[in-house]
Amino acid sequence: MSGSGLIDWPAALLLAHATVHEAARTERAVRAALETAPVFRNKDFPLSPVPVLIRHDRAEAIAPLLTRYVELLGKVGALWRARADVRAFYALDPAADRLIDADRSLGDAPWVCRLDGYLEAGTERLRVLENNADSPAGTLFTARVNATVAAVVRDLSAEQLRPTGLTYTGEDRFLDGLRAAARSAAAREPGRCAEPGRIAVLQPTGGANRESVELVERMRAVGVDAFLADPRAIEVDGGRARFDGRPADLCWNKVNTVSWVGYCADPDFVARWERAVRDTALVHVNPFVARYVAENKLTLAFVQQPEFADLFTPAERALVARLLPWARKLTPDAVDDDGAPLAQRLLADPREFVLKQAYDIRGDGVTIGHDCPPGRWREAVAAALRDGHVVQRRVVPTSYPVVTPGEGRVDALPISLDTYLLGGRVAGFGAKASRNSKINIFQGGQKLAVHVVAGGAR
Repeated sequence: MSGSGLIDWPAALLLAHATVHEAARTERAVRAALETAPVFRNKDFPLSPVPVLIRHDRAEAIAPLLTRYVELLGKVGALWRARADVRAFYALDPAADRLIDADRSLGDAPWVCRLDGYLEAGTERLRVLENNADSPAGTLFTARVNATVAAVVRDLSAEQLRPTGLTYTGEDRFLDGLRAAARSAAAREPGRCAEPGRIAVLQPTGGANRESVELVERMRAVGVDAFLADPRAIEVDGGRARFDGRPADLCWNKVNTVSWVGYCADPDFVARWERAVRDTALVHVNPFVARYVAENKLTLAFVQQPEFADLFTPAERALVARLLPWARKLTPDAVDDDGAPLAQRLLADPREFVLKQAYDIRGDGVTIGHDCPPGRWREAVAAALRDGHVVQRRVVPTSYPVVTPGEGRVDALPISLDTYLLGGRVAGFGAKASRNSKINIFQGGQKLAVHVVAGGAR
């Protein structure tokens, strides 16, 4: 095992052993914790009492790199604004161009970002697979699952673990991040609302997920006039943005980009949002440049494309090489590093590659070569060539002990390690586990707690 591995294996294995050695006690502890726990699941899944235990010293070392990567996403947004060749690479539609141009108060970097990653099997090196920079899930529920599992661990563990400040905790951690976004926007553009008392959480009418409902209820509990709002109900009246007549100072845009692009088929929708983000005091989180550019899977390739290398410093290129798997935009003239036609390489050895559409939800736009029938893979490669999708080299994830209460056994399941950043700073980590190739809650996976610990049981 590499010395740079993040997991505290001695503590993790001792805790996993304790949970199965006393399976009945573990089951009682989980049941008791769930009886008093707040809602923390958009989709039901079994709760493992074993958090992913990350060493504080290693997390502290990786955090500045992740911060720098989000800064780099902001630079990519600025390059998109400044250069026609960059805009041509992304080939966004006119609606996206207009919305990005109008929405400038928070700058070009995503304010809320979840960097989804794997700990590479064998090295345990963190590899960032995607930038979830539109409306990432888990901003409230990650803190809740961490707190719920912490209660179980306290009940089971003789030697208590000591979570540090890099553990994502706190019912109002995300609300504090939104308030900080408002202050930042007001500092950049006088006239923006610096102290938002009215916050709209954007979800389609009748389609709100549990986390959005819970977020609104939590904000109301601490005195914020929060409400769910359909983005199609926006109007601009007297210099104020309203949703069905209800004013908002800030909106958390919890609509995924796939759905948003569909809404933009209506020119009136685009015009109303253009006015709202340009001409009112409304603070829009995340801004459109983050949703359309940083969120775009093409960004994973753009920062590595040889033709754009001179746009980045040597330090930035080294950062990308450290964090990201190899990626390219698939075009008819794209080549692998040895000069071989990339499309031919994909067909010859699908096991090494993953194809990704520019935007997707719940992993539906991802095709994994080693888990794809040959005919379906050929179709996916043809579609990627036609539409300019991203090719990424596959990363095999590390497995981690996952316990189902009452079953008395440990399952070693592949896991993700995802980083939440608020205002460009690392707020903490989340994780998922699955028996399937796609480690996704909505494709048979489950969420795990992540505790960053300053030493544990030995």
